[in-house]
Order: sequence, then structure tokens, then C-alpha cells
Amino acid sequence: MDHERLKDVVDGSGLSAGDRIFTASAHFAYEGAAKVARDMGLVFPSAEIIDTCLDKKKFYALLETLQIPVPPTRIYQEGISLEPNRKYYLKSDYGKTPRYNYYISDQAPALPPHDLFYRNCFLLQEEIVGQHYRVNLYGDQMALFVTVDENVFSPLLNLPRFHEEIHEKLLTLRRALGLDNWLLKFDVLMDAHGWYVIDLGLDPPMRLRQLCQWQGINFCLAYVKQYLLDDSHALPPWRQLCRPVKISGNSGIGFEFDPPAPEKSVQS
Repeated sequence: MDHERLKDVVDGSGLSAGDRIFTASAHFAYEGAAKVARDMGLVFPSAEIIDTCLDKKKFYALLETLQIPVPPTRIYQEGISLEPNRKYYLKSDYGKTPRYNYYISDQAPALPPHDLFYRNCFLLQEEIVGQHYRVNLYGDQMALFVTVDENVFSPLLNLPRFHEEIHEKLLTLRRALGLDNWLLKFDVLMDAHGWYVIDLGLDPPMRLRQLCQWQGINFCLAYVKQYLLDDSHALPPWRQLCRPVKISGNSGIGFEFDPPAPEKSVQS
């Protein structure tokens, strides 16, 4: 990423020391924004905080410190023995990409060359067979979506188990990262034994955005207000926003809503 070019853009924008910036782009844009903010005195999380969010080794270490459960995970080394009758995910150490997220059992693929997603190592993580939830934190609110099927999800008012525990633990994690005014998203799995955090996303939450769009709510405006004005109430409380709807699709093919969009919105 060309940080000097980014600094030239900031110079030409009229921003000055103490001003806030944000990005709604892919997660590597956060690395660039952090470095530009550091060099130019702008308000943005430090490069160290962004690195902790993107580096799975550092992120899982922080979760362990905060007693937040994660699936059994270890550093992968080529030739490592895999336990029979057990499934794993083999993940690159940095950022998030489906290209470097292998589902394996008895044999691992040859590792690719190092790049932005594979910086130091791959992680071997045991498969958790359970229900997947997407959890968004905004203000003190926890917006929940249950995965119904591949590319099908629905809003959920409360988690079936561990609701308060998960809410409090994720708020603690957000405070530890110094991201209290951020809208964060987490992948959470729940099985018969407990719950587990899989990863953290910094980019805009697609599921929450689609739910807002279905109700005629200007998510983009609320997002900007939260980041530039510290307005954590720009979106309605989750008890108002959560509505029974099945959302199908993805960013590539578009989305469908069942039932169709209501005539009246919660917020104009």
C-alpha cells in the first residue's frame, strides 16, 4: 500500500491534526489509515491496534488473556500429524480471505507463497460443529444474525444461550482494543459445550446494512455519524431494528428479502 500517496491525498483534502478519519474499505485499508493518521496527527486507532485485529495470532492471544473462548488452535507446520476422524480449518495468519481458508481432514495442501494474507504462518484450527451467528456491536447494542443456510440469514433478538455472557465479553474486548466508538462484527459459533469467537471484522457489516436497507434506514449516514461524530445512537436500538425477515444472497448476486420491504420504516 502506497502510504506516501495516501498522505498526499490527505494533504489535499484540507484535513489537519486532530481531525477524524475512517475507512469503509477492505481491511488492509485500515493498515494504511492507521499509518497515515500516525504520521499526520489524525484521530484513528494506532497501527498496533489494527495489527492486533488483523493478525490472528495476536488476536487469539488477546482473546485468551480476556478469557474469551476460541476453538483449539495451533501454529501449523508442514508435516504435522493430524488426528484421525477430526476436521480442521487451515487459515493464513493475516486478514481474511477464502483463498487461504482450507477445510481439511487427513492431508493439508502445500502452502502458498508469502503475501499480504500469509505473512508469517498458517493456523490449524479444529472444526466446531454448531450454529453460526454474526454479532455486531454498536454503542451498547448487540445486533444478532443467525445463519440459516449458505447465503441465508435472519435477524435474532437474543441468542438462545450465553446471551449476557457473550455481550459482556465482547464489550470487554472492544474496550481492550480502544474501539468503543466503532461498529465491530464478530463470527461466533455455539455448540453443545459452549461458544467460541472465530474472528473480528472491522469493515462495514453487510448483514446489518441489508436489514437497514430493507426497512428504509440510511445505514451509510448512520455509519458516518458513528465514526466522525461519535454518535453511537445513529442507528435505532436493536429491539426496534430487529424484525422477522429472511435475507438471501451475497454482494456478488444481490439480496432478496422474505417478506419484501415493509411500507413504513423505523427511521427515515
